[in-house]
Amino acid sequence: MGRVAPSAGARVLVLLMVLAVGAVALLELWDQQRETDSALDDFATDQATLAASVAAVLRAHLVAPAGDHAPTPAMLLEGALSLERPGAARLLLLDPDGHLRGSDGAEVESAPLRAAIAAEQSSVWLSHAEAADLGLRPRRTAAGLGRVDAGPLGRWTVAVVISAERVRDRQRRAVLRLALGVIVAAGLVFAFGTAALRRQRRSLILERELALAELGRERDAELETANRAATLGTLAMGIAHEVSTPLGVIAGRAEQLLPRVEGDPRAARATRAILDQTARIQRVIRAFLDVVRGGAPALVDVQPTAVLEGAAALVSHRFAAAGVALSRLPASELPAIRGDVPMLQQALVNLLLNACDACARGGHVAASVAREGDRVIFTVTDDGRGITPEAAARATAPFFTTKEPGVGSGIGLAIASEIVKMHRGAIALGPAAPRGTTATLALPVPEGSAHAPA
Repeated sequence: MGRVAPSAGARVLVLLMVLAVGAVALLELWDQQRETDSALDDFATDQATLAASVAAVLRAHLVAPAGDHAPTPAMLLEGALSLERPGAARLLLLDPDGHLRGSDGAEVESAPLRAAIAAEQSSVWLSHAEAADLGLRPRRTAAGLGRVDAGPLGRWTVAVVISAERVRDRQRRAVLRLALGVIVAAGLVFAFGTAALRRQRRSLILERELALAELGRERDAELETANRAATLGTLAMGIAHEVSTPLGVIAGRAEQLLPRVEGDPRAARATRAILDQTARIQRVIRAFLDVVRGGAPALVDVQPTAVLEGAAALVSHRFAAAGVALSRLPASELPAIRGDVPMLQQALVNLLLNACDACARGGHVAASVAREGDRVIFTVTDDGRGITPEAAARATAPFFTTKEPGVGSGIGLAIASEIVKMHRGAIALGPAAPRGTTATLALPVPEGSAHAPA
């Protein structure tokens, strides 16, 4: 069994799986980023609130009676120093003179803090480098700003600078959870997708096997039909040769009998009829032998109406015995066609007999011929049981018949089709309205053919 290539459906399924995983990952990443931004905003707000609380402590110390010495930043921030953590949190104080000092009294410098204080902001974010300048670990850091207006003592500002390590840690854990969720989702999607692809692959393999089996059956049927046709052709040639001898004897006896019955008009007509029919049988046999041997038909100019009338005359007795009426519709002037008259009449005979067999007693068959463009169309329509489109498509196949077993051989329309093909024409069958079947036999009009009365 050869390898089955991935179908377009399989490729689309893989693409949809990838897109689904990507969409889930992007959605989760967007949601996580939104949650992180919200957490950072809350963190900055918390620092502003904390700075306002420290500012209240600073106000209490500023309004308290001063001692003998000027208060230090540590004294002013007493009660809030527990907030400081080495490398993670620090308290800064900006006095009215513009000096920015830590709780230990050491003067520091931070341009972002001064800019935020000047802009009356309640909080500001510091970069890693700016946090390191303040003696903190290089992490993302937020500073909350609280202001105190101490009247004669001037305006003071307290800054609570705290690293957002916990927020960062929560963000990392969230990212890990996101990655794990995406991996699990991708695993589930690809697991189900792989299972679906395997089922599809098995289905494709089964379809291919069924198609190969069907192709094999069709080829076997074609081979069987070809063998039967070859056998039938051989049998037909043998029968033709065997029939030719007694047919010649009949024709010879009739010729010998003809001078003896010249005085009896009725007997003379019967004898001439025997000679005419034996001659026709001989022509038909020669024509069929030519078909079997692949020979070309003997083409002559003939009027289409004459071909139709001749075929109708040959089957009139069958219609009378079956109780089916046969009408021939009048035709306008038609051009002559080129064809082998006995063979064309035989093709029409097959169409007429099929129409007769399809009708019940009391039925009706109409035969006509007309010109349509560059073709002459013979039409046979019956009001019988009708034909399905499926049967019509197979009607000219050898050995195909809708008749009951023992009634039809399935070769009449096949022979008619071969005869018409030899004349560069075509046969078509289809349902008639409101019931019955319509059969058409189309033959080309020779170039330059003159019109003549039909």
